[in-house]
Amino acid sequence: MGKVHPITLLLVLLGAVPLVVGGGGLVSFLLLRAGYGYLIGGVLPFFASLLLVGGLGALLGRAASGRRHGGPGGGRNGEADDV
Repeated sequence: MGKVHPITLLLVLLGAVPLVVGGGGLVSFLLLRAGYGYLIGGVLPFFASLLLVGGLGALLGRAASGRRHGGPGGGRNGEADDV
């Protein structure tokens, strides 16, 4: 697979975050309307959206940096990263 420009990945993240947060708000509204308590209807969708956004950010950040696995020598072609 070819390289993806980091700006493209940032735009994907900026587009996905409002969708995830909006979806969490909709789920929260629907759960509260269905009669669930504040813990299930309010807090659970909030933390689920935080986990989704954090995981997506970590995944896209790793893709933008070009690393396949961490540690010394974990750069492209087995070369050490120049910092």
